[in-house]
Amino acid sequence: MLQKKKRDSSLRTVDLTTLADASLENTGNLLEVRGLRTSFFTDEGVVKAVDGMDFDVPTGKTLGIVGESGSGKSIGARSLMQLVDKPGRIVDGQILLNNGDGRAVDIASLDPRGDAIRRIRGKEIAMIFQEPMSSLSPVHTIGRQIGEMIELHMGYDKEQTRERVLELLKKVEMPKASTAIDSYTFELSGGMRQRAMIAMGLACDPRLLIADEPTTALDVTTQAVILDLIKDLQASTGMSVMFITHDLGVIAEVADEVAVMYLGTVVERGSVHEIFNDPKHPYTRALLRSIPRLGLEKQRRLAAISGMVPHPFNRPGGCPFHNRCPEVIPGVCDRIVPPREALGPGKDVRCLLHSDVDHLKAEAEEASHE
Repeated sequence: MLQKKKRDSSLRTVDLTTLADASLENTGNLLEVRGLRTSFFTDEGVVKAVDGMDFDVPTGKTLGIVGESGSGKSIGARSLMQLVDKPGRIVDGQILLNNGDGRAVDIASLDPRGDAIRRIRGKEIAMIFQEPMSSLSPVHTIGRQIGEMIELHMGYDKEQTRERVLELLKKVEMPKASTAIDSYTFELSGGMRQRAMIAMGLACDPRLLIADEPTTALDVTTQAVILDLIKDLQASTGMSVMFITHDLGVIAEVADEVAVMYLGTVVERGSVHEIFNDPKHPYTRALLRSIPRLGLEKQRRLAAISGMVPHPFNRPGGCPFHNRCPEVIPGVCDRIVPPREALGPGKDVRCLLHSDVDHLKAEAEEASHE
């Protein structure tokens, strides 16, 4: 739904520095997420879609978020912009956005319908949604939809807005941009709709672009073009990118850092080189083994991860991956929740294979007696 112009002035007067309540002490990160928990409160029970999510988005670099369907990638991304639909809401954790002056805004503490978060959405953090056909309005031209954000955040008049939209469509290499600006979504191909979504995300020069499965339902050639386009735009603008996908091949191509998610939790985090060459979590190793490879022996089947991601109402105790893990420790992994273990700068894992199990057992026993 298009927003009304009369709200522009109030949004532009929001001073983000007055909201600063945390410090990012020269970490080099644009965004830091700590202990993020997002739950949906339904009649059947509570669905913990994101359950203790921790990761950093380095300034000017790309963080890849990878995991199976149902691991909480998209809900985690929507939480960063306070775009979680009811009955869902953020229940715990911090989302610290660097103001550029050593201070940070905790997005998780903002009113999801307040002026402060609206000032951030689209301007500071923008998102390319997973399905452009369902994310774009079928009753408004793409020029009007992209222009809405420009009018809302930058205060341009109609002529300036149209010029800016044309500039963006040309930047994302939209075929016949001068005609496409007045087209409706049903008149565009999948690749063209995806370019329109990218143009919308770039409309206000955001510092962070979240790309949620931006190549879904596109043919291989168009996928490659879209990936190259995002990389080129990042190089020219210096923005940070958070790239969400279940395709590890794409992650290897575009990411600098990688966070592997399972059942709402980041189970392993590190540089793309470390994740692909020295994975520490059994789930990460299982994902890598399932990638098709050239030269695979004839008649040899791809490795598959046993079982399925558990139903949200039937979450296993202890390590969330223990009932599918080939390296499970009986009587331990099903009882103890793995803590986050630092393995080096920017590298950590949640797996009891890398923890002091005896110490954790003693702590659990002590807590049970209190």
